[in-house]
Amino acid sequence: MPDQVLLITEDDNAREAVTRACAALDATVGEADDAAAAAAMLESGARGPILCAFDAFAALREAYPGLCAIILADRADSEQAIEWMKRGALDYVIKPLKHETLVHTIGEALRVSREVELPAYDDDEDDRAPAERIVGQSPAMQEVFKLIGLVAPRDVNVLVTGESGTGKELVARALRQHSGRKEQPFLAVNCAAIPETLLESELFGHEKGAFTGADVRRVGKFEQCDGGTLFLDEIGDIPLPTQAKLLRVLQDQSFQRLGGNEVLHCDVRIIAATNQPLEKLIAARQFREDLYYRLKVASIDVPPLRDREVDVVLLAHYFVRRFGRQLETQIRRFSPRALPALLNYAWPGNVRELENVIKASLVTARGAVFQPEFLPAHVRESADQEIATPSSESAAPSRPTTNNLRGFAEDLASQREFEGRLHREAVAGVEREVIRACLLRTRGRLAPAARWLGVTRTTLRKKIAELGIKVETDIHLPPDG
Repeated sequence: MPDQVLLITEDDNAREAVTRACAALDATVGEADDAAAAAAMLESGARGPILCAFDAFAALREAYPGLCAIILADRADSEQAIEWMKRGALDYVIKPLKHETLVHTIGEALRVSREVELPAYDDDEDDRAPAERIVGQSPAMQEVFKLIGLVAPRDVNVLVTGESGTGKELVARALRQHSGRKEQPFLAVNCAAIPETLLESELFGHEKGAFTGADVRRVGKFEQCDGGTLFLDEIGDIPLPTQAKLLRVLQDQSFQRLGGNEVLHCDVRIIAATNQPLEKLIAARQFREDLYYRLKVASIDVPPLRDREVDVVLLAHYFVRRFGRQLETQIRRFSPRALPALLNYAWPGNVRELENVIKASLVTARGAVFQPEFLPAHVRESADQEIATPSSESAAPSRPTTNNLRGFAEDLASQREFEGRLHREAVAGVEREVIRACLLRTRGRLAPAARWLGVTRTTLRKKIAELGIKVETDIHLPPDG
């Protein structure tokens, strides 16, 4: 069935221009005299974008919130243009209508209209605040969920590691939620955000007169959290003197307020988090080894988003649903062209970066389908830029390869340097050639190569690194041999 455009206009010149543009796009034109007639056509099953004046669009908008509409405007007016886009119009064109502009605009609207028919997310899905919910179905996150289930009911301190933005506080809250302390207080302290001179007071409190400005007694987080869970984020930034006092609390659950003599006792479970390698800080004498082992009774490492491909799509839908309501957008689906950009981008800022990108994209989004154009340029371009190119300095030229499998095996078996590791070298050699072939077939594009191989892009990247291939702009495979 050919694409169809619904037109509401009394302007003969506009009717002729739209008809010519649709003919160039192999689309038909259905005409309605007014919004009521257009509504009847929509009710009877008419599909496709609608071209009309703003008044007709406004009349149809409430009943058809996902309508792809192009406004036919008599003149350029910034205030009206803002209002059109604010109300959810897909685009607008100014009379007199230019053929090239109409073909492009209607063509885009037809594509968006087809994508509107894609499955939408479920509006009734649980939309709890992100502080209470971890979104993820990837194998890497399933391992995290298993650890949470094992560790949470055991009343021990936990060290949560992972890159910035991966959701370490979410893990901490999940640990508390599934523990015997879930009805008790949960307090979070960002140790990196509090000046060194104030951190001790923040954690342990102070007595009146303990230092200049201490006009009243202050109850610290340990007292406030007695019986509950204290989350210490960025634990690696705690200064050494405060580390010593923290160690005392972990050892015997007692401490003194700053400037006080009274020994206070508390029952607090500590969940600490860091994006720094504490082992290196210990080696540099910037973190106490005895404190490290007190904190790391159990540990959970939160994987980066680049290792959680399936979760990128889940999280993107989750954030669209969450922020779409706040920003009053009509987005209900992702264009298939938008997903490769989300999947190919490495997300150095992890879940936090994805959240910010989706929210920023929705600010200027229009229509019912999330288009790749809504994404920031650096994310949008990632769909076209992830091309694999070998690194000559890290390739393995000593590994013999040949187009003939038997000859390849004989070459390997004849070289004494591979004695004791012949099987490993054989598997690696075949694997290298298969990956080379797929990269050549896809012109170096990682996403289609991964699909062809039947592996994730994360796995393919790891294999490419082992073979000395790096991400650049083109593919130049190293010579055999």
